[in-house]
Amino acid sequence: MFTFDSPRISEKLQEVAKLFKAFVFLPERFSSKRDSSHAVYLLRKMSFWPCNSSSNEGLVSNLKRTNVVRSDAVFNAMVKTDRAKYLAQIETPDGGHVGELAAYQDVPHPIGFHQTISAPHMHAHAMELGYAAIKDVRHPRILDVGAGSGYLTACLGRMVEDNGHVFGLEIVPGLAQFAKKNIQTADGDLVDRGVVSVRCHNGWDGLPNEAPFHYIHVGAAAESPPQALMDQLADGGRMVLPVDEPRGGQVFVEITRHGTNFSQRRLFGVCYVPLVRERERKLS
Repeated sequence: MFTFDSPRISEKLQEVAKLFKAFVFLPERFSSKRDSSHAVYLLRKMSFWPCNSSSNEGLVSNLKRTNVVRSDAVFNAMVKTDRAKYLAQIETPDGGHVGELAAYQDVPHPIGFHQTISAPHMHAHAMELGYAAIKDVRHPRILDVGAGSGYLTACLGRMVEDNGHVFGLEIVPGLAQFAKKNIQTADGDLVDRGVVSVRCHNGWDGLPNEAPFHYIHVGAAAESPPQALMDQLADGGRMVLPVDEPRGGQVFVEITRHGTNFSQRRLFGVCYVPLVRERERKLS
């Protein structure tokens, strides 16, 4: 537990809240490269987060030190997947790039198309939940809905590279291409060996032809868990996703399939961009 009684920390928390609201609740504010660059520039000034680092291994080590990363499988997969190679090269006011300035900060970033890449601690939680779901499965199959930049898809691929397959889905064509390019450039062996694939597809529908899945991660908020995705879980399989609360806010939930029945476990409060439906994408 942390206690915050320093005026400077209080100021940092207020700054964090403003930035987080800008990144997650109001992504439309970043409608131009200039707007995005100023947001990233502000992130450079934040040094409050206990997991921040100047290197990928340092970031993951800090996530382990703070007990967000707990298993060796998750630690090794995240160390092997360099987050900086999955961030949009947004120019900042001082001429740098987000990959150089803030890739290893424990904060979300805009990646274009009104979408964000989640903070590393959220990806670590998703990885640990995924590991718990597939660790005893001989040939795990994983579905990552909302692949975004491709980072988490690649991390999941590293975790199951010896015996599994990860399917990344991204409804925004530009982001789907971005994810494919990033994974091919940074972790191309996963593609070449058939471990990871990314498709431009409506995540609400899942991939029924590739089901069942032992783990499904949904990287955007829904009003309720999509039934189509639940139906694609293997018996004993698990799905995690942020769900809107009736009185506001969101909660991260884990759904487990037991034959024809499903159980749901509430995990923790979160703030995510909404899951985009096909119709919404066409109208945007």
